[in-house]
Amino acid sequence: MTKIKILVAWVLCLTVITTSFATINPERAKQKASRASALSANTEINLREDCVAATAQTDQNINNVRARLLTGGDVWWDPGSAEGRYIVPAPPVGSGLDEVSSLYAGAVWLGGLDPAGNLKVAATDYRSGGQLDFYPGPLEPATGLTDLPICQQWDRFFEVISSDIDVSISDFEASRLLGIPYDDALIPDGVKFWPGNGNPFFFERYGFDLPNTGAGSLGAFWDEDQDGNYDPTLGDFPIIDIRGCEPETRKEAKELIPDQMIFWIYNDAGGPHSLTQGTAINMEIQVQSFAYATNDEVNDMTFQRYKLINRANTDIQETYFGMWVDPDLGCVTDDYSGCDIERSLAYTYNQDEWDGTVQGSPDCGGTPTYGDIVPLVGTDYFRGPTAPRIVVGSSAEGELHVIVKGDEYDTSLYNEGDTLYLVDQELGDLNPPDIKVQLGMSSFMYYNNSNPAPPDPQTVDPSMADEYYNILRGIWRDETPLTVGGTGYLSAGEQTRYAFFDPPNDPNGWSMAQEGLGFGDRRTVQASGPFLLKPGARNELIIGAVWVPDVRHPNPDISRL
Repeated sequence: MTKIKILVAWVLCLTVITTSFATINPERAKQKASRASALSANTEINLREDCVAATAQTDQNINNVRARLLTGGDVWWDPGSAEGRYIVPAPPVGSGLDEVSSLYAGAVWLGGLDPAGNLKVAATDYRSGGQLDFYPGPLEPATGLTDLPICQQWDRFFEVISSDIDVSISDFEASRLLGIPYDDALIPDGVKFWPGNGNPFFFERYGFDLPNTGAGSLGAFWDEDQDGNYDPTLGDFPIIDIRGCEPETRKEAKELIPDQMIFWIYNDAGGPHSLTQGTAINMEIQVQSFAYATNDEVNDMTFQRYKLINRANTDIQETYFGMWVDPDLGCVTDDYSGCDIERSLAYTYNQDEWDGTVQGSPDCGGTPTYGDIVPLVGTDYFRGPTAPRIVVGSSAEGELHVIVKGDEYDTSLYNEGDTLYLVDQELGDLNPPDIKVQLGMSSFMYYNNSNPAPPDPQTVDPSMADEYYNILRGIWRDETPLTVGGTGYLSAGEQTRYAFFDPPNDPNGWSMAQEGLGFGDRRTVQASGPFLLKPGARNELIIGAVWVPDVRHPNPDISRL
């Protein structure tokens, strides 16, 4: 099966299941340093030594994209140089050709309430002044905690490429045909030392043991003998882990092998939340970043699958997951963004026909730009969290479903096309069954770099936990609703959860292009929620970064994206 057919296969499976000087605002470090004393009120006192900031970095580089990955919850940038490192097209290393970045940085944001109504938030952006909420490594399932030695052990990546998996599969099948044991000396390192549950070779390479958290809890793999443990000498091999697309045969498992896959784990309970000033959620986040080398558009894409495990011992209510992106398309300050609600897609395009410094455009400070061959870039929300539902009736448009929040029923309903309905019938004593629906992208927000200050001062970077949570909820940081028209702040239009939802080439639509917003540096957040997160619950986000070269600007047609 070709790589494009493989990709289409798992996308269909998802469907069936239903530059640096302008980007970082130095004033934020001063503002938050003045609140450092407040951290003690939000930090659990214990005898464990707090973790320190993650340091590991690597590049995903199998195709036309060279994307920087980090173990501290952030991706696509280099904190040391403060440069965007989502390079596409990726020239050969050392070629001397310009390396232009389409995305500056990205990260998953989380927020919710404990049973007493206390807010818990975890996020990251630029690590300004050492401000961060995330730390490397897993959490203890029983306590939801970790400490410095564990974080340091897990400040690393685990990488495997398809050619090594193919070699391992071929050698195992040959040994089985000959009736002899598979010699572990023949196994490529990426396969042999993959962090699959119970891997007997893991300690040999890394000097520490894998946590014993049960089958399916670490790096995903095809389990040849179905014993729940990873052992490549018995025919096991790494695969992509996608909820609902679990392979039933070895042949199906082979279709879940990307050309490059990189795995790591981080958490929000390793130390203080010095960015948001929020209380820890006790969330463990396992990431599989993968890509394909092809001769088509997939060669310009990368994918990240986040498995989020609630290690807290209480419910997290009114929970939101979100993907924060700082989408600097070459030059930092001449970009516009918008969203396609139906496709759960956020996208960024250039403000005018030239990316970079020309007459009438901003100074890009020497940052490499795309010039007059301007692309489009997007982040596609392939998969979001799930929430329970009950069917309460039907209509011409399809079944009606109630989203269950805790022990109560909300009246916001979704059909299979994510169309919103309201129920006016009595629900009675119905019990929520074990049926769940994907929430999809429930909001798309943006906000501005506060340096320089935009016309609306409440549309800038969040600085405290409740402000981060408000952005995840699809409202401004000061709780002002997002409204259609203008900048979306205190405009005369109707309330909405989706900023700039019309394409930029629609002359009658609401887009940054049609509103004629000025030059600026903006960030976006795609979020899902609210939903109830039970102790031990597992959810996932799958984000695809998509890129299309050389699109006519201004007011581009985004259909190719």
